[in-house]
Amino acid sequence: MAGVTLHTRSPLPGAIAARFREEFGGEAPRKFFAPGRINLVGAHLDYNGGDVLPMAVDRGIYVAARLRDDGRIRLVSLDQEGGIDLRTADIGTRARRAWGWAAYPLGIWREFRREIETDKGFEAVYAGDVPMASGMSSSAAIEVATALALDALHDAGLERERLARFAHTAENEFVGVRCGIMDQYASALGLPGHVLWLHCAGPRWEHVPFDPARCEVLVMDTRKPRALADTRFNERVAECAAAHAVLRDRVRDLPHLAAYSEADLEACRDVLDEVLYLRARHVVTEMKRIANGAAALRAGDYRGLGAALDASHRSTATDYAVSCPELDVITDAARACDEVFGARLTGAGFGGCAIALIEPGSSGQVTEHVGRVFHERFGVEPEFDLLHVGDGPGELES
Repeated sequence: MAGVTLHTRSPLPGAIAARFREEFGGEAPRKFFAPGRINLVGAHLDYNGGDVLPMAVDRGIYVAARLRDDGRIRLVSLDQEGGIDLRTADIGTRARRAWGWAAYPLGIWREFRREIETDKGFEAVYAGDVPMASGMSSSAAIEVATALALDALHDAGLERERLARFAHTAENEFVGVRCGIMDQYASALGLPGHVLWLHCAGPRWEHVPFDPARCEVLVMDTRKPRALADTRFNERVAECAAAHAVLRDRVRDLPHLAAYSEADLEACRDVLDEVLYLRARHVVTEMKRIANGAAALRAGDYRGLGAALDASHRSTATDYAVSCPELDVITDAARACDEVFGARLTGAGFGGCAIALIEPGSSGQVTEHVGRVFHERFGVEPEFDLLHVGDGPGELES
C-alpha cells in the first residue's frame, strides 16, 4: 500500500505518544489514524447486497504502535477502561468478552498472522474523538488504524482494500459481530474531498466529489436509547431474506434483494404479504435514491442530495419501520430551516442519531431551532455535533 502521511491539529497524537513513552519506554512509536464514517444515503442496504454512500469524517481513532519480539501483545487506551497484556499464543480463534474494545485490534493481528505468517507481537496506545456507539463506527476505525499500523510496521505493502477485508473478517469471525462491509471500507478507502459510492455486492466502489466549502454534516442526537434495536434489526434481516426467497422463486434468481427492480417486485405483489412487500420496496427504491444522490454530488447539487436524504427517511419510517417519533420530529424540525438541504435518520434507527446536510456556517441557527422544537415536544435537550469530510486514513507525520 502506498504510504500516506497525514497532518493534524488534534492533540491526540501527542497524547498517545506521551502515554506510549510512559507505558513502554524505548524508541518513539509510529502513529496512525483511521476515520469514522457517516452514511449519507443507503439505509439498511449493505446486508442486502445494495449500495451505500458513506463519508469518511474528520474524526476517528489514533494509534501509536511498535512491534515486539517477545511474542506478547500489550494494548492500552486513553478512552476505554482495561487493557491487554497477553501472549500471542493465547489469542485463539474467537474473542473473549473480557477483552472488550481490545478484541478489535487482536482480531486484526490474527489476520496478519495468517497473511504474513508472523508471530511478532506489538504494543500500542489508542485514543479517539469518535464516541463509542455514536453511529460513526468507532470499532471499524480501531480495526483499520490497527491494520494500517501492522502493515507499515511489517513493511507488508498491502492494498487498502485488503486491509478493509481484514477488518471486516476480524469483526465478523473473531469478534462475532455480523455486520456488512460498509464501515471498514469507508474507513480504509476514504479520500480527501470525496465520499465513497460502495457497491457492496462486488464489492466495487468509486469516489464521488464532496465539497466541504458547500456542505457540512450536522449530527443530531435524540438521546433516545435504541431499545430492542438489535432484536428489531435481526427481524428486518429475516424479513428481507424471506422477501428475497419469494422473488427468487416467483420472478428470477438474483443473488441479492437489492438487485431486483420495482417491476420485479410488482410482479409478485400478490404473493408477498404486506410486511415483506414494504421491506423489499424500501430496499429496491433506496438503490435509486443512492444513484440520484451520487449524481447530485457530481453536479454540485446539494439540494438534490438533500432530497435523496429526505426520501430515504420517509422510506425507512414507513416501509422499513425503523424510525420513531423522536427521529421524525428532529428531522422535520431540521427540514423547516432554509439552511438545511435534507435530513434523515442514520444507523439502525429506533432511536439514536439523525443527520442534516447544512450550509456551511449555519449550524448555530439550525441547532437553536431544532433544539427548541425537540425540547418543546419531548422535554429533552438533543445533542449536536458538526462533521466535515476528512482526509482519510494514513500515517501521521513524526
